[in-house]
Amino acid sequence: MKTIVSIDTLYLHVKYPKKDIYDHYHREVLDVDTRILKEGYISGEFVIRNGANGYKLSVWKHDIRAYLTDQVDEKCGDGKGMGIWLQIGPRFLLHHANEVHQAVNEFLSEIGINKDYPITISRLDLAVDCLGLQMEDQNPNYWKEGWVGRSKVSKVFFNSRTGVLETICVGSRKSPIFLRIYDKVAESIEKGNYVYWFDVWNKYAGPVTRIEWEVKPKKGNFQEDLKDFKKFNGFVIRELMNYLLDWGKLCVSNPSDSNRNRWNEDQLWIELKENLEEWLDSVHWPTTRFGKEFKGISEAYLKSVSGTISGAMARFNPENPNLISLIEGLEDAGENMKKINRIAKLKAERIKRL
Repeated sequence: MKTIVSIDTLYLHVKYPKKDIYDHYHREVLDVDTRILKEGYISGEFVIRNGANGYKLSVWKHDIRAYLTDQVDEKCGDGKGMGIWLQIGPRFLLHHANEVHQAVNEFLSEIGINKDYPITISRLDLAVDCLGLQMEDQNPNYWKEGWVGRSKVSKVFFNSRTGVLETICVGSRKSPIFLRIYDKVAESIEKGNYVYWFDVWNKYAGPVTRIEWEVKPKKGNFQEDLKDFKKFNGFVIRELMNYLLDWGKLCVSNPSDSNRNRWNEDQLWIELKENLEEWLDSVHWPTTRFGKEFKGISEAYLKSVSGTISGAMARFNPENPNLISLIEGLEDAGENMKKINRIAKLKAERIKRL
């Protein structure tokens, strides 16, 4: 088995505060038929298309694209805007492997951004293509029984026509780390880009199984050089790979030993690590992950409290919702401020000790 490592996709958030870039491209397609916009409207070197995930438009150049919206700081308030979302595909990343920062800055300059703005990494997909490894030879039940890690095998997909195994998933896409093991040849044929990958694989025409981790650095609370694009480099990718190889691994099931961490690694995982030795280039330490940070009051908690209070205000006084009516309504129901303060002090003492 031979392995080829690549960053398959990189998702970046540019903290751009103005709506001028959006306005420029929006004016250009203001009268364009939505069906044309869905396929793509040609604008010089770019193709303008519909947006996604709350962004109204996207500007494409090959497989790098910027998602734009007018919901930026300039309109929503400082720190409340969506900025610009960049999605960068494998062709761009492979072509600019040694100059990715410069290439991204050049693209931003081309769409009209000529100053530096903070850029954070919201997600990256790290892939290992295993040449010679046949996906259909894998046993899903073996993976379910032998997978050792915090996440478990969550989904298995078979080809709807042939019934051949095509994908094994570990974990959830909503989690900081999600793993897919899949038939890259079958996927590339389906997407119509097999010729491109055939070239990347140095004209190798046999089976290729891809092991691909989707990583959300901020959600996973990883170290800063995995979150700040300016600090992102080849060393941290190698550190991340070391972390991922131990985050979860395929082992030989041993029912007689209840401690799964003592199970021996499967030959596939051993061989995978051996093949990555040269690529790791003497970087054998994992990246740092700080775990869940307890902040006491999270953004989600604040939104929950705000929603509860506003909802209660509306219920107690539908004609004129306000805090005074809410407090009076609570007192009438036996939940007076003296009782609320007493319970709050009790909870505060508990929180201080936890």
